[in-house]
Amino acid sequence: MEKKIVLGALFGDEGKGVCVHTLCKKAVEEGKRPLVVRFSGGPQAAHTVDFNGLRHIFSSFGSGTLLNVPTLYKNTALIDPVCIVNEYNVLTFKGITPKFNVSAAKIITPYDVEFCRSDKKTLSDGTCGKGVYAALVRSNSEKCFSLDDNPEEILDSAVKYYNTTHCTEFDKLFLSAFETVKKLQSEIKINDYDTIIYEGTQGLLLDADLGFLPYVTATNTGLQSFSEEELSGAEVYLVMRTYLTRHGNGYTPKQIENYNLQDESESNVYNGFQGDFKTGVFDFDLLNSAIERHGLKKYKNVNFKIFLTHLDTIEKNGLLIYFKGNKLTKVRFESREQILDLFKSSSSFSWLPGTAHCLESA
Repeated sequence: MEKKIVLGALFGDEGKGVCVHTLCKKAVEEGKRPLVVRFSGGPQAAHTVDFNGLRHIFSSFGSGTLLNVPTLYKNTALIDPVCIVNEYNVLTFKGITPKFNVSAAKIITPYDVEFCRSDKKTLSDGTCGKGVYAALVRSNSEKCFSLDDNPEEILDSAVKYYNTTHCTEFDKLFLSAFETVKKLQSEIKINDYDTIIYEGTQGLLLDADLGFLPYVTATNTGLQSFSEEELSGAEVYLVMRTYLTRHGNGYTPKQIENYNLQDESESNVYNGFQGDFKTGVFDFDLLNSAIERHGLKKYKNVNFKIFLTHLDTIEKNGLLIYFKGNKLTKVRFESREQILDLFKSSSSFSWLPGTAHCLESA
């Protein structure tokens, strides 16, 4: 069985959806049966995939869905039944019927969402407004509920936890979605598939424990939640753009005058919880910090790969501009291979096992 793990190298929005879709497509073309496994985060994901004239931003489903690749959730991830049903309806309208199983995932309720959208500390630290942080904290401090539990008991527990009262609208919405998801999901056995592609959400520098506190996500975004068996022989794809992005509070990428990083196909836009979508020049010190913070050098039984996206953005500039050691460097764009080699040689990946000939681009 092949195992591939897709991680965001920095602050998210790197192109993990494109990477997962590409790996699924390659597996299908080779006659293999791929399965996407969501192992972190929840419906705050926004993974954009374009395929066969269809464009979809995946939130709750795996980014191989347009290829009819099923999605399985691990117990280290979270789902919101309401989000599942909403996205399922959008996909079926587009002619895609997702196959999925989310029974092991932790449950987000409307009360978790409401708390994240109103709590001052959560708003200050940064939130997507999807209730992921609140649901995870609640799950860690009391009984951890999943789709196998009684939905009314889940709602009662959430109401008690937040010291609030039942909202009829919230309860009706949740109960209906909960039962719909139970009926829609399929039985999925991981051993029935040839290629397992683990799809991460957000980036290494947003990790709950190893990111730049306090502007982090609620879950682990690296390799911490994987067993030795899952990691053994796995290919780990670190996805990054040719420039930096940031959505939400915290680090702001450095912008350079007359360096155009706008992308007409960009799906990230302003929203009321994260504000403007920010872009700036790449910073290899940040990439190396992510590698060091997550101790990636200690993983000896995995094969690391760089999956570099948005090469076309710097290609149109004819120039790659980046920081390293606080020094600003400008490199004239001559070929994609030149840029790939530069990314490998300028990062700690040149010292990691298995990386030397493992560069990918999209």
